[in-house]
Amino acid sequence: MKKTITKEFKFDSAHRLYNGKLNVEENKKIFGKCYNTHGHGFKLFVTVSGEEDNGMIINFTKLKKIVNENIINKLDHQFLNDILPGIITCENMIDMIFGILDVELTKQNITLEKLKLYETETSFATLRR
Repeated sequence: MKKTITKEFKFDSAHRLYNGKLNVEENKKIFGKCYNTHGHGFKLFVTVSGEEDNGMIINFTKLKKIVNENIINKLDHQFLNDILPGIITCENMIDMIFGILDVELTKQNITLEKLKLYETETSFATLRR
C-alpha cells in the first residue's frame, strides 16, 4: 500500500483563450465566449507521497509554504496571459504547475503524485505521475 496526503489551495485569476497564430474569427469559433477576458476561482489539490518521519510524509505547513511560494503567490489575482506562455487552458496550467512543484518537492525527498486543478466547480484537469 502507498500512503499519500493532499492539500487544497485556492487562487483567483483571469485569462482569455486565444491562439496567436489564428485570426479573431477563428479564435472566436474555437474558444467561444472564453475568447473574452474572464476570471475563475481556481482550486488546486496537491497530492504527495514519501517516507514518513515522525508520523508525517511532510508537515502540511511546509507543503503549504512550498506551494504558496512557487505557485499561488505568482498566479493569484493575475492576468495569466501576461505571465504564462501559450494558450492558458486548465490542461496547460496543470502541466506547468506539475513541472515546478515536482522540482521543488523532489528537493525535500517528496514525490508529487497527483494534481487536480478546478477551473470551475464542475470542470477540472487531473495529472498523475
